Amino acid sequence: ATIFGYGCDGVCPYMAYEALCKMNSDGLVEAKSKSEFSDDEIMTNYRKAVGKGLLKVMSKMGISTLQSYKGAQVFEAVGL
Repeated sequence: ATIFGYGCDGVCPYMAYEALCKMNSDGLVEAKSKSEFSDDEIMTNYRKAVGKGLLKVMSKMGISTLQSYKGAQVFEAVGL
């Protein structure tokens, strides 16, 4: 959410996907969640969680569109 607030147009999630797949192959995801997931399920859950998190941050600030949020630098107003 912070990088969108400073004007980012998009995020390339491939590094996060690689990290999640590595965690899954090392068994860290299964150990934490007590259930098995495929790499596709993990990536789908990640995308869903990021989308929901971004919407939650924007809604708490009263922002309805990404365009009004992007580049606004609203974090400067609250000291972040």
